Amino acid sequence: MDGLSSAASGMLADERLQQVIMNNIANLSTPGFKQSSGQLMSFPEQLAQRYSLGSNGAGAVTLGTLQNGAYFQESVSNFSPGIPQTTNRPLDLALIDPASTGDTVYAQTAKGPAPVSTTQFIVGRGGVIETGAGQPILPVDANGAPIAGARVLVNPAYHGAALFGASGSPVVDAQGNESYRVVSKTGQPLTVNTPNAQAAVQIVSSQTGGVHAFFPVLNVDAQGKTRLALTRDGQLSVGGNGFLVSSTGQALLGTGANGQVLLGSRIKLNPAYQGTAIFSPTGGPVFDQAGHPSYTVVNTNGQPIAGGTFAPVNVDVQTIQPLGANEYVLTPASTLYRSNATVKSGTLETSNASGTQNMVDMINVYRSYEANQKMIQMIDKTLSKTVQDVGSVPNL
Repeated sequence: MDGLSSAASGMLADERLQQVIMNNIANLSTPGFKQSSGQLMSFPEQLAQRYSLGSNGAGAVTLGTLQNGAYFQESVSNFSPGIPQTTNRPLDLALIDPASTGDTVYAQTAKGPAPVSTTQFIVGRGGVIETGAGQPILPVDANGAPIAGARVLVNPAYHGAALFGASGSPVVDAQGNESYRVVSKTGQPLTVNTPNAQAAVQIVSSQTGGVHAFFPVLNVDAQGKTRLALTRDGQLSVGGNGFLVSSTGQALLGTGANGQVLLGSRIKLNPAYQGTAIFSPTGGPVFDQAGHPSYTVVNTNGQPIAGGTFAPVNVDVQTIQPLGANEYVLTPASTLYRSNATVKSGTLETSNASGTQNMVDMINVYRSYEANQKMIQMIDKTLSKTVQDVGSVPNL
């Protein structure tokens, strides 16, 4: 039965993998789509023992271990950028992340905390760990938000080669000394939220993680409930009352001066505007010769919201979940803030899904499914032969 359970679980896992691959193929032409890959894990081994009837567990004979095959653990999105494609359509927008390659960390820049892409760290004055550009890197709190003003210092007692371990955690040498420590502005060791919860550095790959820019939209589900969602699909159109909507018909939302999303807002095109470009590189409105803005951010009553603009927001993609329709939903761990990504008008970010690679993956999954199916058929044939031949009594 060991092989039977392994083959059955393998077929179920292959079926889930096939669904992920087919979704990638179906979205090869969807702007801003991020393809996913399935992650498999093996079931833990189980110990098999034989008990005698009425023994109450005494005298059990160990038969060995059972392998229960693999199961589909999760689908992981790949957030590497798609290729920008020029359309010359004013309502087509592409987001160009400022740090789209390498590893992303938070750093203290002239404009405040910001994610930067770097492959090199240096030790500056006072043992402060900095990027190659001389920007002090910032630790994050328990929610993954950068802690402005804090500093990451090399531990002089540490004896080792690497400063950072997995995902930016400190490395511990043979004497138990950590490679770095986090201090506040006053030089005091920094803890976050709860006692003994240390702040740490966060280093993530920009391909499967990191901080990326998104357009905020108001998602409406089948029951009419609304919630904030995020999308990279910049194929916009004009809906009712002149409001801009996404390719799926969801209302686009504005952001305030503090970078927070205005849930009750709408982006409305200005009929008095005489011009071609609608959005500036920051997402803000463009003004014509008469001083008319290309759009205004209004509330539910149609009144302009002071300081409102259509600016992208940043979020750590490890804290969001796919919602469907090329959108993502926030989780309690998500933190949004104003993005410095470039909004490129007349351009769409193409899907990063590879048709060739997904076809190869689909063939491999099919072969794996077929192999598990043949194993089950072979086991079934063996059991049938056992029942019919071994268990039969010959005529004398």
